[in-house]
Amino acid sequence: MNKKYAVFTMDVEAFADTECLSRAGMEFEQDMLDGLDAYMEILDRHGIKATMFSVCRTALQAKDRILNHLRKGHELALHSYDHRPLCQLTDEEFRSQTKMAKDLLSETFGTEISGYRAPCFGIDDSKLQILRELGFDYDSSHLGFSFARHTMPVGFHGFEQLRKGILRCKDFFEFGLTQDRLFGHDYPISGGGYVRLFNWGIIKAIIKDYILKNDYYVFYLHPFELSKQPIPYLPKLKLYDQYYLNHGIRSYHKKVEWIIQILSRAGYEFVTFKELVQHMKNA
Repeated sequence: MNKKYAVFTMDVEAFADTECLSRAGMEFEQDMLDGLDAYMEILDRHGIKATMFSVCRTALQAKDRILNHLRKGHELALHSYDHRPLCQLTDEEFRSQTKMAKDLLSETFGTEISGYRAPCFGIDDSKLQILRELGFDYDSSHLGFSFARHTMPVGFHGFEQLRKGILRCKDFFEFGLTQDRLFGHDYPISGGGYVRLFNWGIIKAIIKDYILKNDYYVFYLHPFELSKQPIPYLPKLKLYDQYYLNHGIRSYHKKVEWIIQILSRAGYEFVTFKELVQHMKNA
């Protein structure tokens, strides 16, 4: 039997980087990054090391906060330079911005930046190839949900599947987001709004069944989803976007705790993606 691995991650971005807000051009003074600290407090209690996919400019602005979590053994990875969806960038723009951001984070925090996650989980084959050329060891952008905004066609040419959700091309890995069947479609059950917005009773049952039957699970969320700051009232946003920003926020920390407990009882080992790369190379 394969050893079971679970990876807990966060997309470290300012509140204004949230897709529906950036699309509307809204700016805010509050970054809600206290939600990162709240998340790490939960994980630290359980002895879990996380992978922080940080927007470069956000990490630089929150240097002390990020350094504090790095000292505790958490991993820093890249979540783009400025959170622009990759469908808005040419390959050369992507290459230039990603190299600059990778170098800046590595120099500022004194750590290797070996992983990448695209804004809105949108990436294609050419940009995956650029990540390989820039020296990244892995990407964790594949969502596999066709209804998501800013999705891009990706064929993973030259990759082989190692496990459900894990692909490999030579020494480069794709760690996809966890999904399962829901009403005839592949639906992400990895966290974020996908877990928070849908009926928790249904999602809870699907996650539990998946965890018991599989050997790889990824969880992610955003700082605002665990922030203690109130979500601002934004009447100019569409009702769906207001629903996205507010629904299930108060109880999300309990869902995180429940998922950790289910994974623990099912015998999963909690690792960072950097650690998982080594496990997959040695398998």
